[in-house]
Amino acid sequence: MQIKTTVGAVSIKINTKRIDRNMMEAQKVLNLAVRTDCEPLVPLLNGQLRQSANFPEGVYGGVLKYNTPYAHYLYHGQAYGPNIPIKDSDGNITGWFSPPGQAKHPTGKKLQYHEPGTGPEWFEKAKEQNKEKWLRLVREEAGKG
Repeated sequence: MQIKTTVGAVSIKINTKRIDRNMMEAQKVLNLAVRTDCEPLVPLLNGQLRQSANFPEGVYGGVLKYNTPYAHYLYHGQAYGPNIPIKDSDGNITGWFSPPGQAKHPTGKKLQYHEPGTGPEWFEKAKEQNKEKWLRLVREEAGKG
């Protein structure tokens, strides 16, 4: 991008191409670091949730999304319902389902996470643990010549 302005009798022309490129690369570096640093905190569930991490706006965009039907519920750590038990032939509960077309709502019941180190709000935990590193990476990339 070119910026042209005049201040008094002085004409100023600025080419922001390098700055723009550096900022895009800084966003990419940040996005990749966030995804990497969140991964060990994301509940495993056969790896599907972790593997679903993607950048819907592209790697230069500012959004990281986990693309599974249950990602929202696991992130907030609260069971949503209605939940109807699925039972095996012996009457043991093997899972839960909600009727199609019925709106889900928070039940107030906290989810249990079985994978050590995982839990709700994994981005917030990763940010708390890695904020200084993320800032350093962005500063380094944005300041390149």
